[in-house]
Amino acid sequence: MNPVSDLVTYFYLFPLGIAIAMLAISAGISGSNFWIPIYVIWLGIDPKTSFWLALLTMLFGFGSGIVRNLKSGTVNWSIVKQYLKITVPFAIIGTLVVPFAPAELLLVLFGSFVILYGAFQICRNWLFSRNNEPAVIETGEKIYWIRAAIAGFLKGLIATGTGKIIMPCILKHCKIRTAAEAVGSTVVIIFVVNLFALLFRLTPGFISTLVEQKELIFNIMIWVAPGVLIGGQIGPEVAKKLSKRGIQIYVGILLVFVGILIFLRTFSGV
Repeated sequence: MNPVSDLVTYFYLFPLGIAIAMLAISAGISGSNFWIPIYVIWLGIDPKTSFWLALLTMLFGFGSGIVRNLKSGTVNWSIVKQYLKITVPFAIIGTLVVPFAPAELLLVLFGSFVILYGAFQICRNWLFSRNNEPAVIETGEKIYWIRAAIAGFLKGLIATGTGKIIMPCILKHCKIRTAAEAVGSTVVIIFVVNLFALLFRLTPGFISTLVEQKELIFNIMIWVAPGVLIGGQIGPEVAKKLSKRGIQIYVGILLVFVGILIFLRTFSGV
């Protein structure tokens, strides 16, 4: 096989990485929602490796997004610290379950979660808009500990869930001034929880699986990493142009699309 040819094969992942990172970070949700379908369906990589690759990819994109949000001053550190106290340990618990779960079951759980949550967001916000209700979200100082625990666990188990569950909670906090600040704070939480989920998946058996695919992983990441780094710089700027309700509808549409793709793959036997 020609190493140069293999490397060039995945060049399209560079512009795709820019687009995905921009969409994910602007909405304050996990980029793994988009990368898992690409790795599993498009590239044909086994599900558990795809989940890990999605987590690795996110470190580049969301790391870049954090830098941009820090420059813009759109991170509320007091809220971030509160949510990390519970999301991180529950993410670790979720990763400990992964070796015992069938790969296809993880895909079904992933697809079910994103499509149901996406549909819920669309219906709820669209209904409010049609009733001409003001785009006001009730605020307070509450930290949603149970939701944070679920968000962390899902990130560890199926590499997603943190942003989708945490984002609405942060939007309700009275210290959040703008939608962009809610997104920026959520991005930091996702990045940290993602890092722990990535590291705790590295069991001896799984490391051997990754080593066997090291050339494929390198050929993919050489294009993906710079793409999501660039997209991570664009995403926060997009977030500034969206309202709080607009972000929720935007997220919902994206998630339904992703969920449909996963179900098509799972139940068609592709």
